[in-house]
Amino acid sequence: MMPGPVVKDIVLVGGGHAHAFVLKNFGMNPQPGVRVTLITRDLHTPYSGMLPGHVAGLYTKDECHIDLAKLARWANVRLIYAEVDGLSRDEKTIHVKGGRPPIPYDVLSINVGSAPKIIEARAALFGAGETAITPVKPIDGFSGRWGQIIQRVLSIEQPLQFVVVGAGAGGIELTLSMQARLSKELTAVGKDPELVQFTVVSRAPTLMPSHNTAMQKTFKKILSDRGIKVLYSSEAVDVTETHVVCSSGEQVPYGECIWCTQAGAQSWLAKTGLDVDANGFIAVHPTMQSTNTPDVFACGDCAAVLEHPRPKAGVFAVRQGPPVAANLRATVLGQPLTAFVPQSLFLGIVGTGEAYGVASKGPLMMEGAWLWELKDLIDRKWMWNYTGGLPIMSPEEADISEVAASSVDAEALAALKKVSMRCGGCGAKVGATVLSKVMAKLDAPTRDDVVLVGLDSPDDCAMVKAPAKGLATVHTVDFFRSFISDAFVFGRVAANHALSDAHAMCAEAQTALAIVVVPFGVEAKVEDTLYQMMAGACSVLRESNCALVGGHTCEGVELSLGFVINGVVDPDDVLTKGGMKLGDQLVLTKPVGTGTLFAADMRGQATGRDVANALAGMQQSNREAGICLRAHGSTSCTDVTGFGLLGHLFEMAKASDAKVRLDMGLVPTLPGAMECVAKGIMSSLQPANLRLKRGICNEAEAMQHEVYPLLFDPQTAGGLLASVPADRVDECICKLKELGYPDTTVIGQVVEVDTTSHMRVECNPH
Repeated sequence: MMPGPVVKDIVLVGGGHAHAFVLKNFGMNPQPGVRVTLITRDLHTPYSGMLPGHVAGLYTKDECHIDLAKLARWANVRLIYAEVDGLSRDEKTIHVKGGRPPIPYDVLSINVGSAPKIIEARAALFGAGETAITPVKPIDGFSGRWGQIIQRVLSIEQPLQFVVVGAGAGGIELTLSMQARLSKELTAVGKDPELVQFTVVSRAPTLMPSHNTAMQKTFKKILSDRGIKVLYSSEAVDVTETHVVCSSGEQVPYGECIWCTQAGAQSWLAKTGLDVDANGFIAVHPTMQSTNTPDVFACGDCAAVLEHPRPKAGVFAVRQGPPVAANLRATVLGQPLTAFVPQSLFLGIVGTGEAYGVASKGPLMMEGAWLWELKDLIDRKWMWNYTGGLPIMSPEEADISEVAASSVDAEALAALKKVSMRCGGCGAKVGATVLSKVMAKLDAPTRDDVVLVGLDSPDDCAMVKAPAKGLATVHTVDFFRSFISDAFVFGRVAANHALSDAHAMCAEAQTALAIVVVPFGVEAKVEDTLYQMMAGACSVLRESNCALVGGHTCEGVELSLGFVINGVVDPDDVLTKGGMKLGDQLVLTKPVGTGTLFAADMRGQATGRDVANALAGMQQSNREAGICLRAHGSTSCTDVTGFGLLGHLFEMAKASDAKVRLDMGLVPTLPGAMECVAKGIMSSLQPANLRLKRGICNEAEAMQHEVYPLLFDPQTAGGLLASVPADRVDECICKLKELGYPDTTVIGQVVEVDTTSHMRVECNPH
């Protein structure tokens, strides 16, 4: 779908099973004029039906998790990686953690799952001390903790007591899966599998009360045969650091406590003003629409369909995807909604952790290995729909008239009439109304000690005090288009990238001028995009005590941002690219690989976790690193950006009349970067950077090393590359790691100075 002006915003909070369907539905059939946004705390969302199989070792983690970043990229959905902690119904905005602005919506859907139903005062014990409480909900939390539990078990020499609180189908299946996996792991390292012992605490007088009697009897025998103890009619009413306290007064000791009781509602939902049921879940009609807020929908475990109460289970959540997608689309089009009636009977297949299944449907019960094979087939098919089974979509011209016509805001229709008449020149500027609204909301950083005329003045030029005697001014500019859909994070990356040149010289960045391109659209949408992006940028400028003093905005095809950075530096204290000394060690503060990762991301070939990790590094300032390097006697420094590691290293060697040795095996790389290179995925700037291979004196040998392509990989907001005296480098690296640059390492050394050879880099592949 070719992009067009945004008229309506559908915002999805949470990446649960139902929302996975919504993403694919809008990806397959985009609604012109509608922007879909996914706000998620987790980029890899687990499929609950496959979690026990993963615990048992029958699935890898990737096999049972949907990569929401890949799915969102494929569906052309804006992705915001953040945790929601509230909403304002009157303002129609979502509030997220992390100091970023609220995110507006026209239609909202919430699919955030549930929380462990446990006494609030004991929540601080989760994962603490010698013993640990691990809630199963949210599922992603348990999935992340499971690997730690395995490692703990492998290290024990004395028996470890596992207590599972909750004897529903989920608790029993998880207990059997954990026992099967841990027994295998212990046996594999020559330890007694009896070192792990399990007790299940059930508040009911039987197991799995939602299943038939035959199913209950079958699992009672399975548990007995496998030595798992069950405490019946023993509701857990409290938990300490060492014991689960039951209503009977019995205190059950534990080393690991798995909390798998009835699901509870997340606490922030009660503060939204949305109607909730007696348990705190969002009350919805069969249309999945909030009972008191028509523009808000809810689905999955966080929702309670009042007319059709059902257990909190994935088997119901997956069925809610189609009606939610249909009704979200109907809402923005002003069409009537469709009611949904969930299934009353369903085939429930419960695994035993050993590729064996027991199933029930109503009064019927059956068991066998073939049932596990059936469950495996069903689950893998469902996962394939959101991972490997995504078709290639052909772009089409967007026609947003249908959504605009249904909009209660006449501005959308008026804007559409003007879209074909947008002119260039001064007519391409963003309107004064939008700018004034954004600037009124924007907490732009200021510096009264430097700025004489700034944003609070109507003048067209900023006026800045001349530098103190003996100081020199520095000036740099950077500008590029957005490569991610989150405007706030893009603003942070763009500002950090622009500041990095000054940080590499250890200059004090004082003022910034912004250069902004915003895609044309409905005024309110343009305003929000500009605000989100500039709020992100200002958060970074503020970290460097750099004042925003002005700039220029205009309309264009793609969101783009750049900055002119002005600063001062003591010429006697400045770090430049020249100055390397014989024997200096080459220090790199961040791993490389952003170019190939984001090239792969554009093709849907990078994982969400790898992209998120790269973005976290790209938002990290180089300011403290530059100060640290100077304090430890650095003789030269630059930031690693568009020319890649080798390009910037060559510049330093040339400016210093030096020859350097690069130890290729020591070059740190971002997780996932080597995998992208192995697939042949490179940045579009990579071929231009390859011209610098002429400076390598042993190119044929260097090409054999796997990291070789990444030497030319263009970086965005990369780290600093510096030469440091050998006798100070160890102390320098320790300090840099303390400051939050964990990948800092020595990657080579200066081997010659005063050389006239153009072969300035020796790549050591060993």
